[in-house]
Amino acid sequence: MFPLLSAEELEKEYADDVSVRFGKVKISEGSDFVTMRKKFSEWTKMHADMYYDKLQEHKNIIDLGSGYGFFEEELNSRKDKKFKIEGVEIGDFRLQNYVGGKVYKLNLMTDKIPEEMCGKYDLVISMHLLEHLNDPNQYLKKIKPLLSSDGEMLFEVPNLNVFLGEISPEYYDFIYLYEHVSYFTADTLKLLFERAGYKVKKVYTREIYSIENHINWVRTGRPFIKYNQMFLPDERLEFINKEYKRRIGEMGKGYSLIIECNI
Repeated sequence: MFPLLSAEELEKEYADDVSVRFGKVKISEGSDFVTMRKKFSEWTKMHADMYYDKLQEHKNIIDLGSGYGFFEEELNSRKDKKFKIEGVEIGDFRLQNYVGGKVYKLNLMTDKIPEEMCGKYDLVISMHLLEHLNDPNQYLKKIKPLLSSDGEMLFEVPNLNVFLGEISPEYYDFIYLYEHVSYFTADTLKLLFERAGYKVKKVYTREIYSIENHINWVRTGRPFIKYNQMFLPDERLEFINKEYKRRIGEMGKGYSLIIECNI
């Protein structure tokens, strides 16, 4: 993972969405927008379902590193939605194809936060962004002005202490990527936010990938990529999948490591 990418290299990397569109392991062929929507369809629905009740408790939400806006698009399609959600993104290809409504092109490591955004949001959410930053501590300090006086933050990152890594050693070879600058456990993620001046409410994990995907890792040393990775192909078997993922999450070894905090 060394040397780290420079600020200029990072800007170029995410401007074209290179790592996702042209990754070594393709979930589906191609790199056009339609393909990207297909790649993220289950991820989008699962995360919207995971966080929907939490989001409904708030009025104004900002999603940092919002990608193509698929998450926002899914949320905006739900008729009982009570909140407004906006995005922040720096990738040119993603912004050109953005489908999530209002989005700011803003690099929060270097750009000044616009006055209109200061104190506006009672929830700042971000999924799989922190691990890409050269200085996550500075980033967390920089974004504090986004929060309202009673606002809170919800961040999700990959969990280094993941169950899949225990049953398949090949998994760690797969996830160590040059774009990932930092890898977190529950303790180090909590420490990061505390050092940046936040009051941590809780840290927990959830497993999002299916038991079928995990079994394939054990058998072949690779992810299951023929079709859905998060749900089973027959919904009548989904109760097995749900129970498996619930148990792993409760063990603190789910793929998604989540932290909730305020200032």
